[in-house]
Amino acid sequence: MFVLNDGKAVALSENQHEQALKQLDLPMDFRLADATALLQHDTGNGIVQIPLPSGLVVAAFESRSGMRRYGVITI
Repeated sequence: MFVLNDGKAVALSENQHEQALKQLDLPMDFRLADATALLQHDTGNGIVQIPLPSGLVVAAFESRSGMRRYGVITI
C-alpha cells in the first residue's frame, strides 16, 4: 500500500499499517489516507507549525463509510 507523507508517496507494508491502526485503537476497516511530519496548530493568533521528531507523523485514517480519525503515530 502507498500513502502520501507530506505529498510524497511512501510504501507501507500491511504489518506497518496494522501496527498504525493498533496505536490509535482503530478497527481494521480504516485505511491510512494521509500523513505529515509537520503538526499545524491554530493558536487563535495564527497557525504555528511544529516539526515532529523523526519517526512520528500526524496521520489521517478513513473508514469505508468516509469517517475520519486523526492521531500521532510512529511509523
